[in-house]
Order: sequence, then structure tokens, then C-alpha cells
Amino acid sequence: MRKFVMLVLLISIHTVLFGQDRKLTLNMNKQPINALFKHIKDQCRYNFIYSDEVISDTMRISIDVTNMPVKQVLAKVLPGNNLIYQMISDRLIAVGRSRPVVITDDQTLNKTISGIIVDQKGKGIPFASVGLFESGVLLAGVVSAENGYYQFSHQFIPKRQYALKISSVGYQSFELGFIYPDTGIITRIVISEDRQTLKTVNVTSDRPLVERKTDRYVINVDGSVLGIGNNGLEVLQKSPGIWVGNDGSIKIRGNQSVMVMINDVVQRMSESDLAEYLRTLRSEDISKIEIISSPPSEFEAAGSGGIIHIVLKKSRKDGLVGSLSGQYRQQEKRPAYGVGVTLNYKLKSLYLSGSISAGKDESDYIASTKISYPNQDFYSSTTNRYNNNGRLMYRIGAAYDISENQAIGIQAIQTNNKMNQYFDTDILFSGAQSLTGDARSEWFRRPSLNGTTLNYSLKTDSLGSGLKVIADYVNSKRTELNNFRSVYTLSQKNSDYRNSTPNSTNLYSLQTDYTKVFKNTVSFKTGLKFAATKRDNEVVNENFINGSWQLNPKLSNRFLYRENLSMAYASLEKTWGKLSAKVGLRAEHTDMDGNSITGNEQFKRDYLGFFPSAFISQKLNEQSGSAVYLNYSRRLQRPSFADLNPYRLQFDDYLTQLGNSGLTPEYTHKLELGAIFWKGFSADLYFALTNDKIAQLANPVAGNVIEYQRRNFNSSNEYGFSFNAPIKIMKGWTTNNSLAGYNLSYDLDGYQIRQTTFYARSQHQIELKGVVDLDAAIDYRSPHVSANTKIAYQLYTDLGMSKRFLDKSLMLRFYVSDLFNTAREKDLTEFSGTRIDFYQKRPTRNFSLSVSYNFSSGKKFSNKKIEQSNEDEKRRIGN
Repeated sequence: MRKFVMLVLLISIHTVLFGQDRKLTLNMNKQPINALFKHIKDQCRYNFIYSDEVISDTMRISIDVTNMPVKQVLAKVLPGNNLIYQMISDRLIAVGRSRPVVITDDQTLNKTISGIIVDQKGKGIPFASVGLFESGVLLAGVVSAENGYYQFSHQFIPKRQYALKISSVGYQSFELGFIYPDTGIITRIVISEDRQTLKTVNVTSDRPLVERKTDRYVINVDGSVLGIGNNGLEVLQKSPGIWVGNDGSIKIRGNQSVMVMINDVVQRMSESDLAEYLRTLRSEDISKIEIISSPPSEFEAAGSGGIIHIVLKKSRKDGLVGSLSGQYRQQEKRPAYGVGVTLNYKLKSLYLSGSISAGKDESDYIASTKISYPNQDFYSSTTNRYNNNGRLMYRIGAAYDISENQAIGIQAIQTNNKMNQYFDTDILFSGAQSLTGDARSEWFRRPSLNGTTLNYSLKTDSLGSGLKVIADYVNSKRTELNNFRSVYTLSQKNSDYRNSTPNSTNLYSLQTDYTKVFKNTVSFKTGLKFAATKRDNEVVNENFINGSWQLNPKLSNRFLYRENLSMAYASLEKTWGKLSAKVGLRAEHTDMDGNSITGNEQFKRDYLGFFPSAFISQKLNEQSGSAVYLNYSRRLQRPSFADLNPYRLQFDDYLTQLGNSGLTPEYTHKLELGAIFWKGFSADLYFALTNDKIAQLANPVAGNVIEYQRRNFNSSNEYGFSFNAPIKIMKGWTTNNSLAGYNLSYDLDGYQIRQTTFYARSQHQIELKGVVDLDAAIDYRSPHVSANTKIAYQLYTDLGMSKRFLDKSLMLRFYVSDLFNTAREKDLTEFSGTRIDFYQKRPTRNFSLSVSYNFSSGKKFSNKKIEQSNEDEKRRIGN
């Protein structure tokens, strides 16, 4: 607790010392204006982006200020040089040309023209300078908005010729004439990149690790220390605001499950198998991670805790572009290593992409379990576990631009993993009959997944309206074999059995989305989706009796499952100046049935759910990005397919897992209030009410056996806060500090569960120019609860260093995780007079060396992203 208080105090001190307004003191006499930008960068940590064509050496200024805010300095200097500025982020300022606006004597005669400026791919160009001319005389000037939209109000004269001149950093200047009122030619203006100008563009910017927006916050993995030498799961573990449990469960802030998406594709897998899949991703391929705690209606309603969206890199060049990476990690006595390759190629309107990654991971665990029973019996075990896992994943894709407004794409993905675990357990049991024993277990798993996605997109206008259609097919298979043998001092307790649990899942989905954007800052979205799932799951339990394997029908089961989901949504968004609001409604109908062939047990579910959402935000200062917001959404969490199977799976002589065909979805109402401050500081409060909460219960039964089963409980209340403070301590030393807390309460079969949990993380990056880059992180989470299990606090410290070579194309990185070897798993479960103490130590203090090399040839282009529509169903497959 003392370490936690010290960390909170450190964050508070940083906040007080560095959370003030950035002000400037200087005296300049007829110096170049770009010298002013350098002073601002050195004193106030703002970076500037501008073109040498806009900022010339002949622009000289004189200014003498003391402790003046930066925005006042710029407002004082720039207009006199026909310049304007725009805050791109809390660290980046764009400077461009400005033109005086001619105001007519009779404003009532003014007429309005408008349009949008886009690049050759149809993306709006922000902050472009647009001048309105007549016979070479400038009439007015504006700057395009962030989406490329511009608008003029002027006393236009019919049948008179006018011209628009457009200029923007990195693009060729463009002039277009028109005769009023024939303005159709200027409603959508396409300008081209200027390769020569790009060479003279000055960009001195480094993105913050965390950026807070009104509906989400973004972790910029690319360009940070998270972006090299890690797999996808490790990136999440080291990201602020995300907690990855020892079982692979992923949560944000509180104690609710989330839905994970990769490039708009929801990963429909169980928590443990999703963790295995994320380990096949390379951090070098990840651009950013978006955390959306209250998703709008266009997202599926699944995921009571919100959505984690992993966005892979998509910026590429014409010709061949690729990256190579390799990692080696020493996990005490065992090694882990991996390699990966990503290639992209473009030829005119055809885009090809592919990636492959492979890895091998060996490790040793040690665990102990102690169980005290109400009758004073006592069980104690110590387990040595050896893991030998191999992973392989590849993805290939192609996209073709049918026309400027139409595109089609296809993607195929396959994963093949081999996971082998070996357990050796010493057992001591004391009671009416005391005994000792030895148990050996072998667990072999072979999960695989094959998926194909086809999509089509159509742009219907220049404002962003369009249609999207996505079709998916996924086949998931898994073979699993668990051999168990125990020998006791009492021979009648000996066991020799095996469990085989193969399953196969087929998933089909079709989705269509339509967006209509109106010129009056109104947008409307609607869509339909259908997903069908068929699953065949089997448990075969056999005992080794008299030299042969014999089927145990009581513990064997075959389960067939079918589910159809029909979904529809609509949303409307409107902006009034700095105020914006969005409302949406989503409807999801579930039709499902299950059939336990062996147990002759059937069940059927048929229900319709409505999921409203509402968002309102008010910008306080557009230049600093400050705003306040209020969000509401209703979400649900469906049971996984495996949990609905009414099976009984025996792990060993004292532990059993049960399915539950009676499980129903949990529903969550969430309300969130937050604020974004200057310099990237942000804070929010939230409250969540969950009905029919799903949680795993550990229940003691006859014979001193512990049964684990997921059940529905009445309700749970959760409220909490989060605070994020990015701070620059000095030049070259930046930190990102986050603090969160939540209180969870619910009833568990008559037991009142109450727990307050805190989470804190402080990440530091130190740049020693010409030497190396250093990074360090300390992470703490106080004790928390899950059903009737209390999990102990976690504390770990990481340290790393990296160095770039070959014009930053090659990077080497050395990394030490859990430097002080403090991370461990320690759980306490109490129920009906039974107490279970569990402890496990994994090889958390690891030494890693990684190398990454990027190569490219050709022109810049944007890699096509293949979207999928069956993400939530795949998450529930459980492979």
C-alpha cells in the first residue's frame, strides 16, 4: 500500500508542477519568423508543421513579451504576415496562409458557395488555404475544415467568372474557374501531392503515447517503445488503462468484459484463445489501440465493458513495402523466440498484402493450492508445470478499386497453434484418512481457424456518404486431449483416465451499412446484419481399466448448437457550433437452440433486445482541444458457446468444470461523464448497472471436490473514475501517468461482495540523442474480486533501451520485464465454509532482445483494410 501511495503522490506532484498554461518570454528584433517557432518549441514544447513556400526567410518580426500565452503571441504576430495557425493536437501547430476577407456593405445580398477539397483517394484535406478571385483580385480567403469542407459568403453576381486557388502543405497548388451560379464544378475539388514540396516540409512532432477524445482514448503504439519487440497481448498488458488478467481476460477500468476488434473485425473467441491469437500479432504491425468505453449504435451491443479496437498499420508506398522482425526472450531457464514478415504491393488499382508470423515459447510454472474444508479436512498440492507452445499465423489480402468511388476486397486468414502442457503434482490430504500422492497430467491442444472475408464499398457523394457490404465465413476447429494419472498411498484412490474434447464451429454473416452526410452538419447512419452459427462440441471421458480404455458415459457428452442473430441500427448526429449530439438505437434478435445428444437434453432461446445510446459533447477551446462530454449506452454480454454446453469435465481428482445451459445474457446500463483539459490531461467518472451478471463460482460438493461453473447472479453495481496526465519533465524526458479506481458490489447466492480497486501506471521515455532511448514503467493494481474469488495486488516494473540505425530503418531493443520479480498470482476463494488458497509464479522477470527492419520502394499509398462482420460470434467460439 505504501508503494501505491508513493506512486499516487508522484503523479499528483507532476500534475501540479507541469499542469499549468504554457507561456512565453522573449525579445526578438527583426528576426525570421521561424526563429519564433523554435523559441516556442524550446520553451513551451509545441511542435510546428509548415511549408518553406509559406514561411520564407524574408518574413521578419519584432516582439518583446514576458510570460505571455502562446496563443496570444501567435495572434499578435501571424496576421501581419498573412498567416494563420491551427492546433492539430495538444503538441502540434500547423501554420498556413491566410487572406483578408472583403466585407460587403450590404451583407443581406451575400450568397453562399461551398464544397470539399480531397486528395486523390477521396480523403478530405484539412487546413487548406482557399482564395476566391475575380480578374486576379483577391475577394476572400478561408481555410478548409478538418474534413476538407470549405464555404464562402460573398455578393456574387450572376454570369460573372470567378476562380478558386487552393494551396496546402505537401500538395500542388490548384486553380479552378467557374461562372456563377454554375458551381457544380467546385463542390468537390481533387488536388494532387507535390513530391518536391514534401521535401521542404518541416515536421517536428512526436505524438503523445495517449490521446483523449470525447468518445474514446487512443494509444499510439507506432513510434513508441510499445511498437517493437512485443506481441499483441504484451502491447495490451503494457498499455495504460487496460488490464490483462492471468487467465487472458481483458478489461478496461472496471471489472466488465470487453469486445476486442482488429481493423474493425471483432474477434469471436474465448478469453484464453483470444489471448493465444493476440500472441501471434507483432507489435511492429500495430498502429494504435482505441479504447471505447461506451460504443455508439453502429457497433454490436456485445461487450458490457466496451470495445478495444486494435488498428494495424496501413500507410504504405507503391511498389514493394515490407518489414522483418525477430525476438528472443530468456524466461529463466527456458527460451522464447519469434519471427515475422509483412509484405505489401500495389500495382495501379490493385493492392496485395500478406503477413506471416511464427513463434515458439517454453516456460516453467510453479503453483500451490491449499484447501480447508468445513469438516477440518485439508488438501495441499504443489505443481511443477512445463509449457511448450508453438504458434503460426498468416494473412493474405487483395483489394481492387473498381472506380474512384467503388472498391472490392477479399482477405483470408489462418492460424495453427500447438500447445503442450505437462503437470507434475505432489498431493497431501489430511483428514479421517490421511494420504499422499503424485499426479501427472499431459494436456495437448491443437486449435485452428480459417476465415474468408469479402467486402464492397461505394461512395455516393463527396461529403462522406456511402454504402458498405461485408460477407464473412469462418471455420474453427480444435482437438484437445488431457491424460491424467494419479497414484496414492491408498490404492483405491488411484485414477487413470483421459478426456478428449474436439469441437468444430461454422459461422456465416452478412452485413450492410449506409451513411448519409448532409451539408448542414447532420449525418445519418443505418445498417442490417445477420449472423448464423453452427457448433458441434464433444467430451469423451475414458478410464483405463484392466489394460484397456473404457468409455465413461456419465462424463461423456455430445452437444449441438445453433444460433441466428438478426440486427439493425440507426443513428443521427448533429453539430451546433461547438456543441454536438448523437443518438442511436440498436435492435438484436437472438434465436438459438441446443441439443445434448448424450444427455437427451434440449433448450431453446428466443429474445429481442433494444440498445439505445446517446452522446453529447461541448468543445470549450478548439485550439487546446478541451471539451466536456456525457455518454449513455446499454450493452449485453452473451454466454460463450462452451459455457452453454451441459457437460462435466474432470480436471483431476478434486477439481471439476461444469457447463450451464441455463445461462442468459447479462445486460449493462452505463453512464459516463468526462472532461478533456489542456495539454492532454483528462478525467472521467462512470456508473454501470448490470443485471443477470455472469461470473464463475467455485462451489464445494461431496467428496471434497470443488466444482467451477459460470452462473447468473442478480445484479452488480460499479462506479469509478480515471485520470490521465501526460507530462514533459524536461527536454527529452516525457511521461504518461494514469490513475483509475472503481467500486464493485453484487450479491452472490446471499453473500454480499464489496471491493474497491485502484490501478496506477507511470510510463517514462528518455531520449539521449545520439546514444540510446530509455524507457521505464511501473504498474500497480490493488486487490480485486471476481465472483467469490479475491485476487491479490499486482506490482511490476519494466525497463528497456533501444537504438536506431540505417536512417532509422533498423532498430535494436533490449528489454527487462518485471525487473524486481514482484509479479505473481495469488487468489483466495471462500464459500460455504470452504477456503481455497492458490499461488502461482510464472517466469515474469525476462530478458528480451528484438530487432526490426523496415524497407520500402515506390510512392506512398494506403493499404486497403478488409473489414469483417462476424467479430462477436468469433469471440464466442471458444477456440
